[in-house]
Amino acid sequence: ARGAGSSNMLEAAKSMTSQKCDMQQPERNKRGNKLNFVDLGSGDGTAVFTAASLNWYATGMELNPTLWLISSLRRWGLSKEARMNCKLIYADMFDASQTTTHKSLREANCVMIFGVAPLMPQIAELIQSNCQPRSFVMAYRFRVPLMNLNECRRDKVGKEDVAGRIVSVASGEESTVEGVQSTGINGRLIYEEEEMRIYELTDGNKSHL
Repeated sequence: ARGAGSSNMLEAAKSMTSQKCDMQQPERNKRGNKLNFVDLGSGDGTAVFTAASLNWYATGMELNPTLWLISSLRRWGLSKEARMNCKLIYADMFDASQTTTHKSLREANCVMIFGVAPLMPQIAELIQSNCQPRSFVMAYRFRVPLMNLNECRRDKVGKEDVAGRIVSVASGEESTVEGVQSTGINGRLIYEEEEMRIYELTDGNKSHL
């Protein structure tokens, strides 16, 4: 069910590419000047196809075989250039044996996620372990857990938003801070519009693989 956020994703991607010229790091991009986009849980492929149409090299990973098949069929409706810009992988992002997942995340300039709230800490840990500083994380609907307490305050993360987080929000205001949890990304919120948020990973984010 990603179609509802496709227009938000398009606007967010445009904003991100225009405000961060240094995203185009040739030592990390293996395909000329194309930026690398990864969608974890790519569903029907809408976000992947939107990124590909913006001339990103886009990779989608999907565990549901029906959704993967639908997206694979939809891919043939794209222009030749957009088809060449994207690939769709049938895989479990949490499978440690999936080296393709880790490689794609290490090369990614931007990672898109639309996971359910209980999985967000696990997804954040996957991103934190693989993605490089100055990469971007686009989160639709659900917030990404943050390690940095000040950024948690800025992003107004409530206990109802992400399992295990530590900032309570009541009537739009923060209340008691009980402690810091290690699961999350080192990053900061740089864009927020409706249900789309973009986080930039900071220098505290290091690839462990």
